[in-house]
Amino acid sequence: MRAARFHEYGGIDKIVVDEVPDPEPQAHEVKIKVGACALNHLDVDFREGISRFPAEPPVIFGLELAGEIVETGSGVSDAWKVGDRVAPYLMGIDLNNHYARTGRENLAAIDFIGVTRPGGYAEYCCVPESHLVRVPDGMSLVDAAAVQIAFGTAFHMLFTRGRLAIGETVLINSVGSGIGSAAVQLAAMAGARIIGTSSGDDKLEAAAKMGMHHGINYTKQDIVEEVMRITDGAGAHLTYEHVGGDLFAAGLNSLGKDGRLVTCGGHSGEVVPLDIIPLFRMQWQIIGSFTYTKGEYETVMQMCHDGRLKPLVDTQVPLDEIRSAFERMESRGHFGKIVVVP
Repeated sequence: MRAARFHEYGGIDKIVVDEVPDPEPQAHEVKIKVGACALNHLDVDFREGISRFPAEPPVIFGLELAGEIVETGSGVSDAWKVGDRVAPYLMGIDLNNHYARTGRENLAAIDFIGVTRPGGYAEYCCVPESHLVRVPDGMSLVDAAAVQIAFGTAFHMLFTRGRLAIGETVLINSVGSGIGSAAVQLAAMAGARIIGTSSGDDKLEAAAKMGMHHGINYTKQDIVEEVMRITDGAGAHLTYEHVGGDLFAAGLNSLGKDGRLVTCGGHSGEVVPLDIIPLFRMQWQIIGSFTYTKGEYETVMQMCHDGRLKPLVDTQVPLDEIRSAFERMESRGHFGKIVVVP
């Protein structure tokens, strides 16, 4: 089969499409014919060797796949059969772990599809049965591949970790990204007042159509000044932060008293300055957020199927043109998800 890999860490030029042996499902695994696999910035970090995950190339990467079961290994339950359409939860979980037993299975991960085991930038992929999530009837595999990380992450950040309440003001950084645009949809559904940031007016216009109330172009406007103007000096109740660098500081300083900042990433700067005086005087909270639970993922998948949320697909690219997909993502020209279709 064909599969996208990198044999050494580095830039986009390190990605190659190789001919590799078809995978064979082991006990309790299924073999999936991949219909679509969405790009994520973690793929870039992994390729460049800065992800801080313990994996070595060559690895078939691709975290977020959807496809059809074509073979089952021994021991797979009757719940799954050949022909079922699935979009696997990206993490393997130690079910005996304390965190898994207390409803925090996202903290009990023991492997990752596309990082510690072969991923979805390939024609076929084998995953354990425990990963499987069913794709609802009527949903395309491309849409299914675009749901998991964007909406699962946004749901976990906004509600489980950030405790967003009806009527609160939320500042969402980088609304044009996959998890940024997903957060706009979820926050709008929750009845929040939404302020969004982006480097492009076109992305702000698109986010406004999804429910964003106020947009800030941070290449032309000062984020903190604009948030304070919009809120009459009160500041935001919650900042949804996934960028790092200067946007982290702007998001923190845009909070009102007793405000919360929830963060899940730092691609524009993982180490940021922090003045602890306003942190304690304003009684701010900085909250970390890591992925999402399988239950949260199943919830947003159903919400997308029901039409309450809409997966946003910017571009579809064949496997042989995967380098162009990464070029588009890393140029930050996209709005929503970029999906590779093997």
